Amino acid sequence: MVTAVAALTLSLVLSLQTNGADALAVAAPRLLSRLPDGGWRKNPRAAIVPPPSPRLFDRSPSKYTPSMTTSESESEDIPHKITTAVGKTASTVVSVSFFVVLAYRRDAVVLAIWIGSILNAVLSKVFKRLLDHERPAELMNNDGVGLKPSDGGMPSSHAMSLAFIGISILWGGVVPAECRPAAGLAVAIYSAVALRYRVRDHLHTADQVVVGLVLGATNALAWIRFGVAGVGDGNDAAGPVLSYVRGNWVSAETGLFPYSALAIPVVVGIIVVGSFERRIALWMKKDKKT
Repeated sequence: MVTAVAALTLSLVLSLQTNGADALAVAAPRLLSRLPDGGWRKNPRAAIVPPPSPRLFDRSPSKYTPSMTTSESESEDIPHKITTAVGKTASTVVSVSFFVVLAYRRDAVVLAIWIGSILNAVLSKVFKRLLDHERPAELMNNDGVGLKPSDGGMPSSHAMSLAFIGISILWGGVVPAECRPAAGLAVAIYSAVALRYRVRDHLHTADQVVVGLVLGATNALAWIRFGVAGVGDGNDAAGPVLSYVRGNWVSAETGLFPYSALAIPVVVGIIVVGSFERRIALWMKKDKKT
């Protein structure tokens, strides 16, 4: 609040300074033209009007160089910075956090949820190809986004992934029941901030984000219900995906998979979740220019 008031005050001061300089530039020649001839002879220096020095604030579009633009004043806003930091690092933070949970537990439940998250991410890319819904046109003029996506924007893959992982972790038996309210609130706040960034910086429209959330949540509930059924109910019932993982990918004695198998999630995550194809395309584009 204080920063916003300070920014508004500074803008008013700069506006007054600009208007004052313009008024003086217009009024000065008129005042000099009204001086009598005697005044010119008695005070010759009055006739010498120095050329106007370049003003700091010129309202012509080509020379307008204010000391603080709107985007710069926004960058000083703490919520703006937090939203940007969370939004730009959301993919990395969520992927690394999920990998840490997977490496810590190494059980069939988390592995089955990870498989579902990968399929959910692939499905989002398929939907984008099929729907071919354009992203906001303002994205191309946003210098704050370095790696501009070239694919469609419907649905938001970030929204789908956040919804799927959040609901699956909370209701798939990973988080204890007594911790779910606090964990759910934290996940909801983090997701809201991350997705707010994507709408604010024109990476997606609000509709694309909403559709992504709905699809991700639906996929998560269906995956838990039909793929990892019974895990959150405190019994030994298991869906087909969990049964397959338990019978083929984890040890029958320990119920864990080996540490060496963690290389697979790393490689698959980089390719599917890390927008690997976008980075390759950008690298090839830069290579052609050089």
